[in-house]
Amino acid sequence: MSRINFHEELETAEGGLLSEGAQVRRQLERVCQALDTRDSELADDIIAEDDRVDDAYLATQTRIMNLLALQAPVASDLRLVSAILHSNMHIERMGDLCVNIAKFVRNQHPYPSDSPMLARLQEMGARAAEMLDVALSAFAQRSVELAEELPVKDNVLDRLNRGMLDDLKDYAGDEQSFEWATNLVLVARYLERFGDHAVDIGEQISFLVTGVFREFTDASHPEGIPTT
Repeated sequence: MSRINFHEELETAEGGLLSEGAQVRRQLERVCQALDTRDSELADDIIAEDDRVDDAYLATQTRIMNLLALQAPVASDLRLVSAILHSNMHIERMGDLCVNIAKFVRNQHPYPSDSPMLARLQEMGARAAEMLDVALSAFAQRSVELAEELPVKDNVLDRLNRGMLDDLKDYAGDEQSFEWATNLVLVARYLERFGDHAVDIGEQISFLVTGVFREFTDASHPEGIPTT
């Protein structure tokens, strides 16, 4: 394989990664809609379409592994190879989280549409979608500045997640309500994990651009992170 073909294959792998990310972004939007409307048929569609996300993940993974087998990438190319591999894994797991939420909807757990917990989940979904948008843009633009926005956004998402536990206390005296409210807390946990994966992609972008890997400060280590 010539170096020209190598870089073409690398560009194709990156394009596949960004396309996969856009697909997961659509899945997240649709599963939030299904959650809001209790649309079990839409939830079924989301679960079925996860195969497409998995296929995209495997295609990118296979392409990169073939490149590693046929070429010895130089430093900057090797960083891109590494960033694609790691980010590909995180995006696939984001897709799995959408499936988990879809399965919750499909199981038709009862929960009232006027619960403040549901409103909080919709805000979490919007925040999570925004984080994926930023992560994909940062990768495409090689922007450390955009990547560094992700832990700040994740801090907001984490605070919304913690608020679900406060909401849960309001249902502690009603066994039936407490059951569905506990299930909604689990959905919030899926969305919180979605944000964590976006932060992890941001760390890969920073490494890609600078050549130095560092963990971003996030809500788990909140030193110096603003809360707005």
